[in-house]
Amino acid sequence: MATINYTQSIFLQEALQAFVAMLQPLTAFSRSFSGVAAQKGSAIIVPRVEALTSTTFSYAANSSRPYEAGGGTINSITVNLDKHRYVTADITDIQAANQSPAIMINFARQQAKSLAKMVLQDLFANFTTVNYGLGVVSAVIAQVSLAAIRTGRTVVIKRDVMPESVILNADAYASLLADANMTQAFQYGGSEAVREAKLPRVLGMSVHETNVLPINGISLVGLLVHPDALAVAVRSLQPQRPEAYDKFEVLTDDESGISMGYREYFEPATGKLYSAMECLFGSAVGLSLGLGLIQRTD
Repeated sequence: MATINYTQSIFLQEALQAFVAMLQPLTAFSRSFSGVAAQKGSAIIVPRVEALTSTTFSYAANSSRPYEAGGGTINSITVNLDKHRYVTADITDIQAANQSPAIMINFARQQAKSLAKMVLQDLFANFTTVNYGLGVVSAVIAQVSLAAIRTGRTVVIKRDVMPESVILNADAYASLLADANMTQAFQYGGSEAVREAKLPRVLGMSVHETNVLPINGISLVGLLVHPDALAVAVRSLQPQRPEAYDKFEVLTDDESGISMGYREYFEPATGKLYSAMECLFGSAVGLSLGLGLIQRTD
């Protein structure tokens, strides 16, 4: 059987797609994604808009240049790139020779998904009552329904914040799928929930399902999110000597900007190809009132 070239671009592109797909919930937050090289500890500035104020225009005050009065500003959140996660793998000559391209593609996908899982676990650790206050929804898992989401949304809106996304773990998402309002096409407007198990939008919010959301000691099962609740930054870690590797590449998704690094080299003494997928990132809590915690009580 012909030897499989593990470094073919198709394998890396499949890995990038798997990495980006699993990190889709991150699009709910303020973010700065780039393939630009940075070092661990670097500070990234992520902008966010502060609350603006309005006033009544006074024609009698023209001489005081009323349009030049200070008002709302674009503030920022400083994110330190303090997390560096990587997943390594090795492939022997025999493995490379005996595996089909399809198997190797699956191998690359799993390696990328494992990396994305670690990234999400680190970022989702921010979602605690210490950072965001008491939950806006507390219910048994079977009652995480459209009504519960609507109640939580109202609580967040009364904080003068409009949530734009819902992130649910697998159990909470399944409960929402079971809601008759979601499954009956004439009510929801489509049969995506039945055919594809997808809920593109609910109550004006995008919906994301993840199997990585930790309970964080508060039985956390979901989030109602305004983007400014958390700032996330992702960059590429540049090796000190890129030429020392057989291959070093930064893979960046054109649409989202999410990037991951890839390194590999062959060790003749062991007859193995060593590879590593990595991500350099960081996060910072932003608007504490901009995130509503959904907790289960059973």
